[in-house]
Amino acid sequence: MEIRGYQIRGELKTTNSGFSKWGFADKGGKTYFIKEFIDPVYPVCTDVLEPAMIERKKRICKEFEDRTALLYREINNCSDGNLVYIEDFFREGSHYYLTMEKVTAVSMSLIKRLPREDRIRVCKTLIHSIGRMHQRGIVHADIKLDNIMFRELPSGKITAKVIDFDNSFWESEPPDPEEEVHGDPVYMAPETFRMMETEEGALTRAIDVFALGLVFHQIFTGELPGFDRSAYDYPFESVLDGAGLSYSMEIPEEWRNMIIRMTEKDVDRRISLAEAEQLWRHSGQELRSTFGSTEGKTAGSASGAEEFFTAAGDL
Repeated sequence: MEIRGYQIRGELKTTNSGFSKWGFADKGGKTYFIKEFIDPVYPVCTDVLEPAMIERKKRICKEFEDRTALLYREINNCSDGNLVYIEDFFREGSHYYLTMEKVTAVSMSLIKRLPREDRIRVCKTLIHSIGRMHQRGIVHADIKLDNIMFRELPSGKITAKVIDFDNSFWESEPPDPEEEVHGDPVYMAPETFRMMETEEGALTRAIDVFALGLVFHQIFTGELPGFDRSAYDYPFESVLDGAGLSYSMEIPEEWRNMIIRMTEKDVDRRISLAEAEQLWRHSGQELRSTFGSTEGKTAGSASGAEEFFTAAGDL
């Protein structure tokens, strides 16, 4: 099957895809990830629809198309290498499609065996990359381990790339409280559940911070923070109920404290990614362990931090 010049490999799947189908396709000698959006559906066959319904569906599709195209363009613009590049977004027939570069990922089991310094480096890259989205006013809204692709470089080092921006939104235009909120409940922030229950409040970039804190705990230990699984199914439930989470002592103290601050129940007390990045930019010990030798420059200086993050963006 061919769609807009993309030769689809096999059938598009619905496995772990939410409201879409996905697969891989070839075009111009390269392989791409391709996703078909199940909703909205553009009215192509109009014989059985009333004119008013046709116009309504077209208007919904136009709003979706304009909003999504702008969002994807801004995500590409704010990426310096570790937000997976969105190659194309288009409508073919009644459905919308997205294509992006195919990333060959390594197993999470390899991440567990990485030296501590390498895992810190991966976490710093994620803070910087998702933080750039936040600087543009964009909330990812579906941060989870499955949406982090770990890639091995020719040097043997591991980097992290962020994928799946289907749920992303402008922080200035959050989902209405009565709208259905998509995402993995394992990584759901407490305020998301409160909004779903009360239909009050607004979602902000802080939901990404909470989810990323859980991901960091997994990167360091292979597991989520601890909580009473006989009483709760998900971390946010334990946090909302006041029981909180427990954090592994295997994690370096500075990063354990960071994760605790990222997973605060109170949004006002939760650290932002901009604050997290500044904290590590000025942490001399952490920068030395990450950058290696600081000969010829001041440890923790802005130039040293820029050197790391520039390199991270090129990974």
